[in-house]
Amino acid sequence: MGKRTFGPEFYQPMLATASDHVPVSDGWVFEPKFDGIRIVAIAAPDAVAMMSRNGIDKARQFPEVSDALKALARKSKRHLVLDGEVVAIDAKGEPARFEALQGRMHLAGERDVASAAGSTPTAFIAFDVLVDGGDLLVDETWTVRRKRLEKILKVADKKSRLRISSVSDDSSALLKDALKRGWEGILAKRSDARYDPGKRVKSWLKIKLEHEQEFVIGGWTDPGGSRTHFGALLLGYYEKGKLRYCGNVGTGFSDKTLAALAKQFKPLKSKKSPFSDFPDELLGSAHFLEPKLVAQVRFNEWTSTGMLRHPAYLGLRDDKKAKDVVREKNTKASAASKTPEWVGREWQHASKAETAKPGAESRKPSHESRVPSHEIKFTSLDKMFFPVPKYTKGRLIEFYREISPWLNAAIKDRPMVLKRYPNGITQQWFYQHKALTAPPAGVRAENVVEGGENELRYIGGDTTTLLYLVQLGAISTDPWHSRIQSSMHADYSIVDLDPGPNAKFKRVVQVANWVKEVLDELGLHAVPKTSGASGIHIVLPLPAGADYEISRVLAELVARTVNERHPKETTVLRTVKQRAADAVYLDYLQNIRGKTVASVYSARAEPYASVSTPLKWNELTSDLSPLDFTIENVVKRIKRVGDLWALGMKKKNRLPGIVGDAAA
Repeated sequence: MGKRTFGPEFYQPMLATASDHVPVSDGWVFEPKFDGIRIVAIAAPDAVAMMSRNGIDKARQFPEVSDALKALARKSKRHLVLDGEVVAIDAKGEPARFEALQGRMHLAGERDVASAAGSTPTAFIAFDVLVDGGDLLVDETWTVRRKRLEKILKVADKKSRLRISSVSDDSSALLKDALKRGWEGILAKRSDARYDPGKRVKSWLKIKLEHEQEFVIGGWTDPGGSRTHFGALLLGYYEKGKLRYCGNVGTGFSDKTLAALAKQFKPLKSKKSPFSDFPDELLGSAHFLEPKLVAQVRFNEWTSTGMLRHPAYLGLRDDKKAKDVVREKNTKASAASKTPEWVGREWQHASKAETAKPGAESRKPSHESRVPSHEIKFTSLDKMFFPVPKYTKGRLIEFYREISPWLNAAIKDRPMVLKRYPNGITQQWFYQHKALTAPPAGVRAENVVEGGENELRYIGGDTTTLLYLVQLGAISTDPWHSRIQSSMHADYSIVDLDPGPNAKFKRVVQVANWVKEVLDELGLHAVPKTSGASGIHIVLPLPAGADYEISRVLAELVARTVNERHPKETTVLRTVKQRAADAVYLDYLQNIRGKTVASVYSARAEPYASVSTPLKWNELTSDLSPLDFTIENVVKRIKRVGDLWALGMKKKNRLPGIVGDAAA
C-alpha cells in the first residue's frame, strides 16, 4: 500500500450506481444503506473536517461526532480519512430516517447546535477508510480496506458516536433485515474493487427498498383551505443541462416547515420558469424560484409520463448542489425488472375500486390465454405489495393472468390454503382455510371432509378463482397434494430442503444433488423446483391410489438416507433449536393431508417477487439463485424450455418393494 502524498481530491466519496437487481455471483458483499448524510471525515489529533458531497464541512453542525473523531485520531496517534454516513439515532439507539436530521441540518448558533445534539443525537457509521496515517489505501481492494477499518474502529455498540457498518455475504437475509428494520436499502460492493474518489462506479450498487431521492425546487403553488404560505412545491431534475418538471409535492409539511421554507423562498423569487417543459395549463397557480434549493422526497413510483406518484416531502438538503440532481434510473442490466408501462394507467386507481373482466382485451395482454367471462371486483391495485422492486397488487394479478395456463393445470381440482397479505409482504399476514359461504359467481368452492366435517374450500384450476384469491391478498398459491375427487390419496411426495439461518443456498443445491444420488440408487424419478424462498422442493410423482402415509414414508426414507451419509451438512431433527444453524433440514413431514407447500409457478412473499420454478437436474449448480426466477421472467422461461413440471409429473414412480405393496 502506497506511502505517498494525497490531497483534497481523495476526500471526494466514491458513488454507487442505482440498481433494482441484487447481484448473485461470487465476490459481492452487502451492507445496510442508511438514510443520512454522506460524509468523508478527515480526523487529526487536533482538528476534524466532515466534508459532505458538495464540499461543505459539517463538523460544527455535529460536534458530538466531530469530538469522537478527534478522540479516535488522538488514540490512534495518526490522522485518518474515513468514508461513512452521519445518521440520526432513535431512542433505541438505532439509525433513524432522514427526516429526524432536519432539525440539525441548518443550525448555526452554538447554543442551538448544542441543544439539538441533546434532543436529536447522531452517530457516524463508517464503512470505508481512504487514509490511515501515512498509508493511502484507495488502490487497495475493499477486503484489504475493510480489515484496516476493523482495526481502526472496533466500536459497534448503540451508545457510541462512532460505529462500523455491518457486512454480510447473504443478500437475502440482509434484505429481510432491511425490510424489518425500515432501512432505506442495501449496498452491494465488489470485494476486489479499489476506491475511486469522486466517481460513480458499478462495483458499488445501491438497491433501495423504496423510491426516495433529491429534487430541485423550482417554485410553489398557492395555498388552499387552511394551508398557509404555499400549497405545494414544484419539483424537477436536470437532464442534459435542462431542468425537467416532474410534479408537485404537497404533503409532509408542518406549519413550522411551511414558514421556514417560505422565508427561504423570498430571495430566490423569479418571474421566469426555471423548467424547460413546464405545462402551460399550470401557469395560473405557479410561482417560480431560482433553482437553488434541493428537497429530499419519498414517492411511490414514476408514472409512465415521467411524473412522481404520491410524493411526500422529507426535508431540505444542503449537501448536494442543485445542478447535480438527476433522475436516478435503473441500470441496463436490471431494466427488465421495471414495472410494466400499464401500471399507473388503466389498472391503477388510488381512490376507487375497479370491476374488470379477467380476460379483458383493453390492456392488450401479451399472452393468448382465455379465461371465463365472470367479473371480479379488483380493489387497491396500486397498493405496494413488494418494495423491491416496486411491484403493486395490480402487477401481481397481471403475473397470475400470464402464468395461469400452466399454473391452473398444476393446481386443478386441488383444495387451496390461503396465506393472505392484504397490505403487502412487509405487513401482517394470516392463514385462511375455509371459503366464504357465498363466493362470487365463477369462483369455485366445494365441500371437503376435514376433521369429520364438511368444510367449504376454494378449489384451484381456473383463472377466475385464481385471480379472486390474489384479490384477497394471497400472494402465493398453496394447494393440497391431492385432488378433491381423491382427497385421501396424494399425487406426489415432497422432500422439502429448508436451510438453517447460516446455510447458504449453495449448500441447499449441494444437498439437492445428494438427494438425486439416493433417488437414482432407488430407481426413483423426481422434479426439483426452487421453493421461491430459500429452499428447494424435490417432488416425486406417485402412482394412482397412493395414500398420504405412503408419501410420507417415501420422503422419510430418502431424507434419512441422505442424512445418514451427510450428518454434518443435513438434519432431520424436527425441533429447530436442536438443528445446526448451517445445516439443511430434510423435511419429510409436509406429506400430511391438508399440509401445503407453495405450488410450482407460484409467486412468493419474498423480495423481488421470486417464483417457485421447476428445474432440470443439470441446472442445480453452485451459481443457481432463487432470485434467478421472478414474476418478470418465468413465463418467458416456460416458452423457452417448456413446462418441466407437467412433463416430469407424467412419469409416475413404481413403488413396490420400496415402501410396501400398498401402492402397487
